[in-house]
Amino acid sequence: MPKLSFIITVAMLSTFGLLASDIYLPAMPEMTHTFGIADWQMSQTISVYLFMLATAQLFYGPLSERFGRKPVLIVGIALYMLGSLGCALTDSYSAFLVCRIVEASGAAAGLVIGRTLIADTCDKRTSAKVYSVVYPLVSLSPALAPAIGGHLVAAFGWRADFIFVAIFGLMTLGMVLFLPETRPKTAPRLTSPFSGFSQVMADPHFRRYALIVCAIYCAWFVYLTQSPFLFARQGLSEEQSGWLYVPLTCGIILANLVTRKLLDRWPYDRIVTVGILFFVAGGLGYAVLAALNVAGIASVIIPMCLVSLANGSSLSLAVSGAISSKHNNAATASGLIGFLQMGSAAWVATGISAEFGVSAKVLGISILVLGLIALSASITWTRRQAPEVI
Repeated sequence: MPKLSFIITVAMLSTFGLLASDIYLPAMPEMTHTFGIADWQMSQTISVYLFMLATAQLFYGPLSERFGRKPVLIVGIALYMLGSLGCALTDSYSAFLVCRIVEASGAAAGLVIGRTLIADTCDKRTSAKVYSVVYPLVSLSPALAPAIGGHLVAAFGWRADFIFVAIFGLMTLGMVLFLPETRPKTAPRLTSPFSGFSQVMADPHFRRYALIVCAIYCAWFVYLTQSPFLFARQGLSEEQSGWLYVPLTCGIILANLVTRKLLDRWPYDRIVTVGILFFVAGGLGYAVLAALNVAGIASVIIPMCLVSLANGSSLSLAVSGAISSKHNNAATASGLIGFLQMGSAAWVATGISAEFGVSAKVLGISILVLGLIALSASITWTRRQAPEVI
């Protein structure tokens, strides 16, 4: 296993994306009044961020192959800090969207190169174990970020959320400066940002893992874009709604810890499938509660706690499996899986909110459909090929 300082640094880099997307969730209803926009337009600030986060990841992999992990990462962190400060200072909705794009373009470096650092230094099984340590740390973001953001909003206003993000970026930059360069000497010097993509996409293992990753992540961001307004309709304050993301994080951390132990006992893909079954159970939970006309905060949170178990098990293993498969292009695969993950989440979350609005019913149906898609990918693969034992 790598040193603890390395794991903490990778965890901080991996937190870039979620921290910037989650910290201002409790402030979204207030920000709609500040900018004079509708609820669904405020949801676009997450979607635009995710689209850029997805697209930028396509380029960071090849760039890090050409120029090295560390120099490219430093530039990305600088963009992350600049965009965050811009979000804090702007008074215009359109300018805020532009700053979110800059912020996302920098956050993508942390996600891609953070995963690549693990692939550079670990084999597939060791990578999975590292992810099982990193993901519980990263999973603190969906709980702590809205909670911290809610208190910052109450004390200083919503702009303080983005100043906090910029400070976090500065702290991470200080740790990155002490990292060694991990790019293998035999790494391919790619001449095009899209070099190697066809080889990665030709790998059936990558495609299968990618579909599972996208389904789980889409479900997560549908929840993130819908839940703040569902909580606000219940009369909850920003501080109160911020703490409602804690149970989900507890589920993610619990699943990560169990997954780490199971890696030495169960086949890799069996663990992935079991996590997906919890995903589907969460969707069925929403369906049952809707059929029984059960309403309230608990009816929103409890089924999602089951989905969070898939986040902590199937998601982390599928990401690791996609990057460490037989294509032998770790950095390119890291960027591509990030693009598919974030891009699909942005597209699905935006489309659902714009087409069907915000409601508990919309949330529940979306979760169930996405869970069944992930389960279909897992069952189809199991029938075609025996689970991979590594």
